Amino acid sequence: MLLAAVALMLLIGGIAFGAAKSMEREPLAVRADIGVAVREDNRMTQMALDYIENMESVSGLCRFVKVSEDEGMRLLADGKLAALVLLPEELVEGIMDGRNPSVDVVFPKNARLEAMLFRELTASGAALLRVAQAQIYGAVDTAARYGLEDELSVMEAEIDGFNLAFALDRLAVYDEEELSVTGRLSVAQYYVASGIALFFLLSGMAACQVMEREPAALQRQLARAGVGRLWQHLCRWLCGFLYLLCLAGMMWIVLRAAALCAPENAARLQEFLMSGSGGTAMGLRAGLFLLALAAVSSFHCMIYSVSGSRTGGILLVFLLSAVMVYLSGGFVPSALLPDAVRAVGEWLPTAYLIRACGGLFAGARAGLEGCGTGLCLYAAAFGAAACAAEYCRDKAQLRQAD
Repeated sequence: MLLAAVALMLLIGGIAFGAAKSMEREPLAVRADIGVAVREDNRMTQMALDYIENMESVSGLCRFVKVSEDEGMRLLADGKLAALVLLPEELVEGIMDGRNPSVDVVFPKNARLEAMLFRELTASGAALLRVAQAQIYGAVDTAARYGLEDELSVMEAEIDGFNLAFALDRLAVYDEEELSVTGRLSVAQYYVASGIALFFLLSGMAACQVMEREPAALQRQLARAGVGRLWQHLCRWLCGFLYLLCLAGMMWIVLRAAALCAPENAARLQEFLMSGSGGTAMGLRAGLFLLALAAVSSFHCMIYSVSGSRTGGILLVFLLSAVMVYLSGGFVPSALLPDAVRAVGEWLPTAYLIRACGGLFAGARAGLEGCGTGLCLYAAAFGAAACAAEYCRDKAQLRQAD
């Protein structure tokens, strides 16, 4: 058990490390140093410069360096600056009163990638500003022509809002994709369902007494008494199924006892877990749960038939259960896993098992959608594999006896 736990930790740690490495993205390599020369000591100009410097979209690309005009020209010639911005006197006041003073941007003769990128951004910003100014001037002339001066502030606000939304709209760069991580279940219901599935899978480690093969002498005696190998295998499966059913009954008794001790918390817990069930009949939910237990019992039968020993069966039950639950999204929802892992996990029996356990809370209809047939097929496949393993082992023993 200890070795299995260590192996599982190493496996999950390796998968997590690989996923973290695959999700890493290189940061933006282009970062330009831009010199800014202010031709006067103006408080409003300084405030505007500080505001632009601290913008997220600007700070991720540019780093502004405050220099004098002569010093900026020297640094630009030495290649230490990607561009030099010369701010005129009364820049903010000129924008507000309509004089619109120009801002001179000086680029080096042999521009590098940083300078070329900044030049393109500057040209795009200037074009947007020209369009915005034309809109404002057009609104002013229209208001003066038709006597709508009182509505001018509203028109200007709408124009400013449109231009800001156009220039700063992140949806133009990033696509949004909504993921249904847990389907119809809430996050709590999803992980409770995953925990129930993992619990019943791992409980097979304690079922080795009733699930492993009988000794060869006992099998021969049973065969002489008319109990064939197929019937023996069916009885082992039935013992495992009754064992799981007893565990489920014990869990139900514990929950009922807790409900009787604290009825106010029980009502709250029932409402929390059963939300979204849609009034599904309890009999249908019970049938879905029994189908899930039958599939788990078939899985345990196959493991102990293939392993051939108690220790090997316990280790296989532990490792396969934990790995399959992880790949099926029991620990991390499958929608957040890599595409290759999700494609494999969708067809594993644990994916149908988690969905069936979730049907206890979200309604049996949600659990039966694409899950009932899968559980039946897997139960039959596990049973057939167990019978085939038993047959092959018997043949091998007969050859050794000969």
